[in-house]
Amino acid sequence: MTAASVDDARSLALDAFLAQCEADGYRIETRTSMQAVICRRHRLHFVLRWVARESAQRRLVVSVDHDGAVTSVAAEPVRW
Repeated sequence: MTAASVDDARSLALDAFLAQCEADGYRIETRTSMQAVICRRHRLHFVLRWVARESAQRRLVVSVDHDGAVTSVAAEPVRW
């Protein structure tokens, strides 16, 4: 396999995973060819962001490794 075909396979794996996530209610915030940040807001987001900030939305960092396996981990909130 050439490097270009490996990158294409990885990008296709990420595309398929993100399509499933969008069907589950997530939206894509940012995306590169090998990584994305996705978010799903709770339906009571506007209330929860004041009361229970960590429950208002769920953000995940999704990435694909060299073998085409897609993984997701919770995104850490930015603290200023």
